[in-house]
Amino acid sequence: MKRLLTLLGLILLLAFPVQGMAAPTFAVWLDGNTTPGGGGNGILPSLDNAFGPGSYDLVSTSDLETAGFLSSYKSVIVSRYDASFGSALSAAAAANIAAYVGSGATQGGVAVFTNDLADNLFGANGGDPFDANLDRLFVNAATYAALSGHGFIGEFNGAVMAMESNSAGMPAIGLLTGSANGVHGTSTPDGHFHYEVGPIGSGNPIDAGITFPFTDSDTTIFRTDVTGALSGNIVDIFADNGLPAVLANNFVISGGNDNPTATPEPCTMLLLGSSLAGLCGLKLRRRS
Repeated sequence: MKRLLTLLGLILLLAFPVQGMAAPTFAVWLDGNTTPGGGGNGILPSLDNAFGPGSYDLVSTSDLETAGFLSSYKSVIVSRYDASFGSALSAAAAANIAAYVGSGATQGGVAVFTNDLADNLFGANGGDPFDANLDRLFVNAATYAALSGHGFIGEFNGAVMAMESNSAGMPAIGLLTGSANGVHGTSTPDGHFHYEVGPIGSGNPIDAGITFPFTDSDTTIFRTDVTGALSGNIVDIFADNGLPAVLANNFVISGGNDNPTATPEPCTMLLLGSSLAGLCGLKLRRRS
């Protein structure tokens, strides 16, 4: 019953994104730069659009190096400032993220995107066109990562560091099995990435609302190549090389159903029983 309520609550929250949250849900690290706007990185406006203004805090490297700093957030997001290749976390910051997310059966929700997806999200200002499918992948993953209460989203350089090892000289947080190389430019016959469903198959919550296969709108294509990943963690793949485009752990892939402690918070429970705005001090609106 608890699992059913969790799933119903998430469906409702995706249809009616929460606005005006009492406290930020996401701690967002963009190379440790806390300049408002993130240099045009699309993660910030996408979070604003999906979860409402005030849903995130930009955090510095020194913040993440502080033990316990992340305890007030539901998820941490690791990406890069503007449309750059990004930089590395410090070893201390990476260790604190690993401790926050955890491992094994109690690990928080984890999802990573191995290409430069942030450049194509809602409101990105790096020169690449908006891609609704990529934005939906990101919002879906962020929703389930936050549901765990101690989740992780990694994009591009964040994906490199999320894996158990990498050849890029970056600290390995070690949240998912596999090895990543450094982010790099690549090419495909038509200059776009083509996404196909990975080994876990269709019907998973990250891919909800997206028809596969699809071609993204990106025209400047960069990625990290992840090898050695567990097939059960590979959500979507690139058609040109068969390597992972999106990876996640069991919590996210199952919609929280592999963890019996993942139950809705009081406001989510109230949302299940009523569509009235203002419950728990929250304002709801339909996604446009």
